[in-house]
Amino acid sequence: MRKNIIKKCSAIAAAALITSAFTAVGGNGAKLSYIHTAHAETTTVIEGVKTESAGGWNEMLYLVVSGIAHSDVTGVSYSGASNGSFSAEDLKYLVRDTDNGLRVDIPGLKAGNYTVTLTTSKGEFTESGISVSAQDRSGYAHFNYTDGVGAYTDSGELKPDAKVIYVTDENKDTVSVTSKDGTTVSGIGNILNSAGQDTGDGTCSNGSTVTNTNSGIIKKLAEDGTPLVIRIVGNVTAPYGLTAYNTTDFGGLKGDNGFMARMRSGKDITIEGIGTDACINGWGIHFICEEAAPEFGKSFEVRNIAFRNVPEDAVGMEGVQVNGVVTASVERCWIHNNEFYVPNIEKPAEPDKKQGDGACDFKRGQYFTNSYNYYEGYHKTNLVGANDSNLQYNISFHHNYWKDCAARGPMARQANIHIYNNIYEHQTDVGQDSRANSYFFSEYNLFENCDDCTVIKSGGAIKSFNDAFVNCEHQTTGTVVESKTQAISNNNKFPDFDTNESLSYIPTGNYVLETDTSKLKANFEVDGGTMDENSTSPVIIDTDPVVTEPVVTDPVTTDTAPVIVKGDINGDDMFNISDAVVLQKWLIAVPDTHLENWKAGDLCDDDELDVFDLCLMKKLLIGETD
Repeated sequence: MRKNIIKKCSAIAAAALITSAFTAVGGNGAKLSYIHTAHAETTTVIEGVKTESAGGWNEMLYLVVSGIAHSDVTGVSYSGASNGSFSAEDLKYLVRDTDNGLRVDIPGLKAGNYTVTLTTSKGEFTESGISVSAQDRSGYAHFNYTDGVGAYTDSGELKPDAKVIYVTDENKDTVSVTSKDGTTVSGIGNILNSAGQDTGDGTCSNGSTVTNTNSGIIKKLAEDGTPLVIRIVGNVTAPYGLTAYNTTDFGGLKGDNGFMARMRSGKDITIEGIGTDACINGWGIHFICEEAAPEFGKSFEVRNIAFRNVPEDAVGMEGVQVNGVVTASVERCWIHNNEFYVPNIEKPAEPDKKQGDGACDFKRGQYFTNSYNYYEGYHKTNLVGANDSNLQYNISFHHNYWKDCAARGPMARQANIHIYNNIYEHQTDVGQDSRANSYFFSEYNLFENCDDCTVIKSGGAIKSFNDAFVNCEHQTTGTVVESKTQAISNNNKFPDFDTNESLSYIPTGNYVLETDTSKLKANFEVDGGTMDENSTSPVIIDTDPVVTEPVVTDPVTTDTAPVIVKGDINGDDMFNISDAVVLQKWLIAVPDTHLENWKAGDLCDDDELDVFDLCLMKKLLIGETD
C-alpha cells in the first residue's frame, strides 16, 4: 500500500484474543446462540460466516466478516469506551463489500476495548475484545488547548452538533450541507472552494465571472458553531467547483496548476479518510484566513488520506499578514497520518511545478503540528513561511518519514520549530533548512543516505541533540549539544522556546519521544502513514465457532483461588499485545515499568523472566505455537 519499506505486522504487534458470537434465526423464529471463542470445542459451525480480521488504530476500528453482504446488514452498534449505533448514512458508507468480505469501519472512538454487533437478515453477529489506541496529540497544535483540534474532542469523539459528509467518487458532485440560515450547497467542490463563490456582483473575489455555488457556506458553518467532518471513502477524483488551471476561474490564479479547494474562514473542520483505501486523487486543500473574520481560520485537521496526482498543493494553511503584522492568524492545525506521493504534471502552468507545488505548507500563523506523515519523491515538500518577512511560530514536526524527497523537510523562515523522531531517507538536496531567524530544536532524528542533512542561511539556527547520521554526504551544520537544556545563540522571536516551559511542552517532557533512533523505522511501520491492516492492533481469530444452548443457573459462590491467565503480566485478566509491550519494556529497564504478576509471564516455567519468555509470548500472540 505505501512506500518502499517492508510492511509487516511485527510479532509484538499481534493482538488481543477476541470473542465473537453469531445469533441465527431459525425457521420458527427461535434464536440459536453460536459462541465464537478461541480453542473452544466445535459442535456445529455456521456455514460460511466468520470474522476474517479485526483491529483498532488511532481512535478507529474495523471488522471484516465473510458470509455476510452489505445488503444483509440492517444495523451496526458498538459498546465499550464509547457507545453508539449507525445512522442510515453511516450504514451506507461505513459498511462496504470488499474482496475479503464485508468491511465495517468505525471512526471517532475513545481509546479502549470494544464490542461490535451487526444486525443482519441472518441474525446478529457480535465481535468483542477489539482494542483501540489513542492518537498521539504531542506537539504545538494541542499545546495549552483543550477544545479539540478539528471536529473531534481530545478524547476522540465527535464534537456536539458536528455535521458529517461522506464523499465518494460517485456522490462527490451531489453531496450537500445546510447552514442554520437555510443555505444549502451541493457538491464537495462547491462546498469547500470558498474562493470560487459569487461575492454578490457575479464575480469571484479575484474578479473572474466564472463562479461556483459556494455561497460562503464554510464561513456560515463556522458562525453557526457547527463542526464539519468530510469523510473520504475510497478513491475520490477532482470534483466540480475547484479552482481552474492557470486562470482566475472559480477563484484560481494565473501560474497555478489549479484543482484546489480553498476554504476560507472555517473552524473546527476535519477531513479524514475511512479505512485503508481513502485517496484524494488529483486535487488539494487550502485552509485560509480572511482579514474580515480573524476569529476564524482556526482548528483544522487532515488525517488518514493518501494524496496522489495533486497538481498544485496537497494541503496548505494560510493566514493574512499586512506589512509586519499578522492580522488573521491561521491556528491550531494538525496534519497527521497521511501519505503524500509526488505527481508528474504533463503541462504545468509554470516550469517549476511539474511535480506540483508543496505537499504540506504553513504560512502566517501559529500552533501547527505535522506528524506521522509519509512523503515520497517530493521536490518542494514542506514550506513554512512564503518569504523572509512571513511570521509563523510554535510549530512541531514529529514522527514523519521523508523518502527520496529533494528539499524542504521543512524549509522555514522566522519560525520556532521542534523537530523530533523524523526519518530522512535519501534526501537528495536539503533536509532541514533554517532561514531568516528561524530556530529549529532537532532531536533524535534519523538521517540515512542524505546529501545535505541541514542548511542554515540568513540568520537561521539549528540545535541538534542526539540526531543520527548514517552514510550521509554532509551531516548537521547546526550546533550539536550534549544536553537538551543547553542554550544556543539564535535570532528567533522565541529564543528559549525549547527550555522555557511557559513557551512549550518540551521542558516538561509532555510528548512522545523515542530515544533509540534505530527503532524509528519499525515504529513508523505501526504508527505512521495511513491505516492498513498491518498497522492496527489485529485480533487472533479462532476459526471454529461452537453452538451452545443458553443455560440459566443460580449464581454460585466459591472460595477457589483466582485463575491466573498465562501471559497476563499487567494484571488486566487478558493475554494480549499489552503484556508483550510491558515485558519488553521491563527487560530493557524502561523506568517505571511495573509487572503486576511476573509469574504469569514465565512461559518457559523455569522460575526466571527473560528474553526467552518474551520470544515465546510473541509466538503465542501470532499463533506460531500451541
